[in-house]
Amino acid sequence: MDLTQPPLTNSRVESAYRARTKRSAQLYAEACRVIPAGLTHDSRTLLPYPIYAARAAGARKWDVDGNEYVDYFGGHGALLLGHAHPAVVEAVQQQVRQGTHWGSSHEGEVRWAQLVNRLVPCAARVRFTMSGTEVSHLARA
Repeated sequence: MDLTQPPLTNSRVESAYRARTKRSAQLYAEACRVIPAGLTHDSRTLLPYPIYAARAAGARKWDVDGNEYVDYFGGHGALLLGHAHPAVVEAVQQQVRQGTHWGSSHEGEVRWAQLVNRLVPCAARVRFTMSGTEVSHLARA
């Protein structure tokens, strides 16, 4: 600790943040004009404004200003292997070559459900959904 420097205060922290994230501030100002509160998800709330990510790899991400961060969000738990893990990238590329949105049933969903059944034996049947709300709407007694 350098006792010759004044203590780091909230105003100094915010000033340093603003100095390092000018492009994020600009994007936030643009977002506020077209998105309510400037945010597409409440979990991205960060004062005085959120960072805007430009890329990510492994456990790190970089913002549009070039700053590097450790990504503690981890895709809210969905990225246990990190961003752009080679095995995941290869699997996605393989699937994209086969098609991206068939809008019909396919063998992959059957195999995936069977895997879930094996991993979670009490899951007698499986339904894939996009949200908890959808799960609630589709639940049967």
